[in-house]
Amino acid sequence: MKSFGVKPWMLPQPVLIIGTYSEDGTPNAMNAAWGGQWDRGEIMISMGAHATTENLAHSADFTVAFATKDTMVASDFVGIVSAKNDPDKMKKTGWTAVKSENVNAPVFTDFPMTLECRIKHKIDESEEGL
Repeated sequence: MKSFGVKPWMLPQPVLIIGTYSEDGTPNAMNAAWGGQWDRGEIMISMGAHATTENLAHSADFTVAFATKDTMVASDFVGIVSAKNDPDKMKKTGWTAVKSENVNAPVFTDFPMTLECRIKHKIDESEEGL
């Protein structure tokens, strides 16, 4: 057994795909690795400054899908490429987006499970965040 010492993570970490709409209604996705269950019916996601965080400043609604082996390449892509730099980012993933039934955010149908979410509370935003 190997000791990692005191670290701020648990393993295995899920690869979370956060779906939002930009101000003009364009679907966007980002890859977030720092998240987990917060309480019954609540999750927590740690995010920095991204197009997604800008989208969340305009609408508190978002979706969370869990990356799978089948979505691995495109999930990595949305974690590397910003919609700020590549307006065709989502088209390049090949994913299909439909409007969520419960929140104003996209559901990417390529994933077997998606959580439909709304921000309840923001904690300790960095200055470069929203």
